[in-house]
Amino acid sequence: MKNLLLKICGIIIILFSSTTYVFGQESYPVPNKTPTRLFYIQHSNNHNTFVYDAYIKDDSIIKDDPVKEYRIVYTEGGLIKPLTGLQKRMAYGLTTNYISNNLFEMYLAANKKTPFFLTLDSNSKPIVYITINNQKIILDRIFVKLKNNFSVINVEADYILFEGKDFHSQKEVSEKYFLDK
Repeated sequence: MKNLLLKICGIIIILFSSTTYVFGQESYPVPNKTPTRLFYIQHSNNHNTFVYDAYIKDDSIIKDDPVKEYRIVYTEGGLIKPLTGLQKRMAYGLTTNYISNNLFEMYLAANKKTPFFLTLDSNSKPIVYITINNQKIILDRIFVKLKNNFSVINVEADYILFEGKDFHSQKEVSEKYFLDK
């Protein structure tokens, strides 16, 4: 998990809500919600956002191309752009593995150890869930808080915040993951 977090932070320089966040991100833009929105990633360096939407056809996730990955470049007026090759290969690209009809295991390029699962909920809405700190979360947003001594070469994060809903109760949850020193 530490490698994932460090790589995400490093690529952030180059790399699922209207909730008020208790960790100081109140002024961050929230991408317009879409029916196929899975989650998005933001960080403390700027407001640029990495977004993940499901490709759906006939109430099913498309097996060969389940997720659309892109970025919203708020530092350029909110332009929507594809991930760069480096972002895709090193941090924000997803590897998806088909498990069964409407169920995929996914990994961010930055970490091949922490699985995300893409499926449809009981209303045929696409969702991604992940388990962090023994909490199973339907993911809406990931926020990476970078340390103040930020540099492109030696990036460090204070923590990563995973936000969404508890998988079972559907209550809003935030799980803060601290990096080991």
